[in-house]
Amino acid sequence: MGKVTKYFPAILVIFHIVGFLLFVYEPSALRISYVNLLLCGTLVFLSESKFMKILPVFLVIFIAGFLLELTGTKTGLLFGDYHYGTALGTSYYDVPVIIGLNWFCIVLAACNVIRKISASTAVQSVLAGILATLLDFLIEPVAMRYDFWSWAGNEVPVYNYLCWFLFSTLFSYLYLKHTSGKNTTAFYLFFIWTAFFVSLNLV
Repeated sequence: MGKVTKYFPAILVIFHIVGFLLFVYEPSALRISYVNLLLCGTLVFLSESKFMKILPVFLVIFIAGFLLELTGTKTGLLFGDYHYGTALGTSYYDVPVIIGLNWFCIVLAACNVIRKISASTAVQSVLAGILATLLDFLIEPVAMRYDFWSWAGNEVPVYNYLCWFLFSTLFSYLYLKHTSGKNTTAFYLFFIWTAFFVSLNLV
């Protein structure tokens, strides 16, 4: 698998360039945005040196991420007052099933950037939580504009970012504690998504 995974970052760059053009020039195609997220999650997962060993971690982050979003949308106790649109594919109780994969991708992307820093797992987890929250900060305006999800009053509450920091830090600790090898695809995904969402925020 190693010989193939070296091409994964280039594949993601190409797909995100195409995605950017679709966002700008063909907004009706956004209903298949979940396909790009599915590709990102698949390539990041397969890029783990022992991807079957990480399967339990993936399932915990995926399921917990979905349940957090379900709790948030139904009760408002987490993140704030928001609801999902139709751009992220199949939903369960009005929450896109694939949203758990979004948590997985963001957490692994942030962790593999922070892994370059020599520090304890706890410190790395906090730093990864900060990076994950910063990435969410970039995603929020694009998500609202293109009907991924929307917030009451069209304002993202600070509470959303506090929750993102808390849970992404916990997920980061789980991932960093149970893995050791670098995931190059996840590392580059952080910068691909940063460039992608910064660009969309500017147009």
